[in-house]
Amino acid sequence: MEGTDWGNIRMEAVARASGIPKGTIYEHFHSKDQLLAGTIIWSLKKEAEEIYRKMEEASGFAAMLDVILEWVGSPQGRTLFLMRFVDGGKLPEGIKRELYDSGRGDREGLDTAEQVTEALVRSGFREGVLETEGGRMARRTALYSALAPVIAYSMFPERYREIGWEEVKSYSQRVFTGAFRKNETKGKG
Repeated sequence: MEGTDWGNIRMEAVARASGIPKGTIYEHFHSKDQLLAGTIIWSLKKEAEEIYRKMEEASGFAAMLDVILEWVGSPQGRTLFLMRFVDGGKLPEGIKRELYDSGRGDREGLDTAEQVTEALVRSGFREGVLETEGGRMARRTALYSALAPVIAYSMFPERYREIGWEEVKSYSQRVFTGAFRKNETKGKG
C-alpha cells in the first residue's frame, strides 16, 4: 500500500485484480473512494485484531505494551498506521471523507483499537503499574502520546541515530504510565 498513488487507481483495475465484475463491486460500494476507504479500514481492523490476539497471549502490562510498541515500530505498523494514510496530503480528499464518515458511523461498541487500549489499561491498573484507569479520552490520549516517539523513530531513523530502539520504547512506556498518575487524570473523559 505504501507508495500507492490512490488517485490513479481505477475500478477496472480493481475488478480485474479481484476477479469481481465492476458492476458487482458497485453493488456494494457507491464509489471508488468508498471502496478504498473500506479497504484501508479492513486492513487496519485486521492488524488491530492481530495485536489484540498477541496481547492476550502476553503476560502482564509491560509485555502487552511492548506488543503495541513493537507493532507500531514495525514495517506493517509504519505502512498501515492510520496517520500514515491521512497525513501529508497523500490520500485524495474523497477517501479521507469516506474514512471520516466510516469512523463516525460505527460507534455501537468498542472497536478493536479501543479494546486493545482497554485491555492494556485494565492490566496496568490491576498490576498497580497505573494509579488510575482514567476516562476514555485520557486513555486514548495517553496511548497516542506514548506512540508518538515510536512513530517518529521508526519513520525517520536518520534523525535519531544516537538513540537506541529500547530507549525509545522505554521512553514511550514512561509517557504512558505517567499519564495515569492520580494527579494527572481524574477518571473523567
